[in-house]
Amino acid sequence: MPVTKLNVRTTEPKETVKTAEKIARARSKELFFGVVGPVGAGGSRVIASLERVCEEAGYEVAIIKASTVIRTWAADQNPPKSADAEDKLATVEEMQNLGDDMRKKDTSEVALGVLREIAKTRAEAQNLDYHVGEAVAPDDKKRVYLIDSIRHPSETNVFRRIYGSSFALLGVVCEEPERVDRILGKYFTKPEAQQEANKERVRAFVKRDADDSEKSYGQHVTDAFFEADFFINNTEVDPVDEKQLLDEKCSRLVDIISHSKVVRPTIDETAMHHAHSARVRSSCLSRQVGASLVDKDGTIIATGANEVPAAGGGVYGEGSGPLRNLQDHRCVFRSGEKFCSSNREQNRIIDELINAIPELKGVDDRESLRAKLRKTSVGGLLEFSRAVHAEMDALLSAGREGFSTVGTRLFVTTYPCHYCARHIVSAGVYEVQYIEPYPKSLATDLHGDSIEVDTSKWVPPMVLTTHEEHKSADKILTDAAESTNVSGKMLIHPFVGVAPRLYLKAFEKTWRLKDKVSGNHEMSPPEWGDEWSSLTMGYPELEAALTK
Repeated sequence: MPVTKLNVRTTEPKETVKTAEKIARARSKELFFGVVGPVGAGGSRVIASLERVCEEAGYEVAIIKASTVIRTWAADQNPPKSADAEDKLATVEEMQNLGDDMRKKDTSEVALGVLREIAKTRAEAQNLDYHVGEAVAPDDKKRVYLIDSIRHPSETNVFRRIYGSSFALLGVVCEEPERVDRILGKYFTKPEAQQEANKERVRAFVKRDADDSEKSYGQHVTDAFFEADFFINNTEVDPVDEKQLLDEKCSRLVDIISHSKVVRPTIDETAMHHAHSARVRSSCLSRQVGASLVDKDGTIIATGANEVPAAGGGVYGEGSGPLRNLQDHRCVFRSGEKFCSSNREQNRIIDELINAIPELKGVDDRESLRAKLRKTSVGGLLEFSRAVHAEMDALLSAGREGFSTVGTRLFVTTYPCHYCARHIVSAGVYEVQYIEPYPKSLATDLHGDSIEVDTSKWVPPMVLTTHEEHKSADKILTDAAESTNVSGKMLIHPFVGVAPRLYLKAFEKTWRLKDKVSGNHEMSPPEWGDEWSSLTMGYPELEAALTK
């Protein structure tokens, strides 16, 4: 397999080239963008927008479609059953089936097909013959490969580990009601779209796309989605200039990567970064969740993690103090048997149900029965966890320090559960942003009178202090209520922008921003190479080449 030479981009004698320059020249100028979003979110629009803004930034662009890879694979297999040509949705459902079949042997199989297409495209761009399995070294051109689209977390893992710093995943945000309407409008006539049977069919299609609970090799877009590096909201489409609205959002990411201008984080991005930092403190055996609470001026007043409470206030793992016990009593650190209290209690209730129902007591395969019952709402019971949830930890921390939570905004890495939701509403929080969905939550079902999920319909409670402010607020609320026929509510909606996993890489100052003598603003890359570029060889080859 051919290996990229360190001195391919220079004619200078080896001894005159510094190590930093050698490593910089061993870096690729290629970028790889994957796009993931639930069906109906408009991923193809984002791909088209990325193509435009990347070309404007001076990159050659190649679009690699996963659907093409799947069709090519299917053509080599037994001919698939062809869908009814008049049933447009059935054609897309057939693509879901083919994708499942391709991932059955290896959940990364679609990603491997994309890798082959990328290598083939790179060879064609350099007028080289392509042979499957042989390496194609990148040239000195700035090139972007747009991967349309990712439907399984294994695919993301392949691209991250192959392309490293050169890969970024874009998550396309779009509220489910809007997505359902788009799918109905795309695949059905207006009369057909009003039929309940077709609506139910679309809802099932959307559910399967998000998380195929029956097959590990099926589509699991939700699991792949919350691992994105950058989130773009495509719920609201500008009827006047849809392209401009999306291009502005995509351009920000390209500006960050290309360093065409200085880009700084928004308050929302910083708040979610703090929530993520709090998240990794958690020792919960189930999942890590973090939260940060922001006042009306954008100042972070508290953070929280899902963790076991400690006597005297706060949770374990926050340091030592006079009221802290020296022994750590968290589930994973307690002496003796280590176990999840929530699972234990759920299983106890399941066994109690089995023993209480005569028809179940005699079942031979008791373990299989337990497993089935765990998939019901009994297995989703939340109240037996020992941990204070991250949202509550943040609110309680603010309260202990004397901060008012009225009018604050809460950033949480996972959608609030219904237990937390009622307390968040009661605390006077106006807005909640989240990254990872939480299907178990019944927040909107139980508290729909207090929670809004549609930003276009949101009217905040607006609690103010002075008499004049109250008069002004009353008029605003009255007008808003008359126009929307709703009272003020707390808003819960997905986070958009630079994700926490990309925050440091996107905003840490690694480039020089000024001339040291004149002080004039000018941007130049770091001596050892740009943080977005990957090496074109493995570390053993680079190690050998540098020390030869």
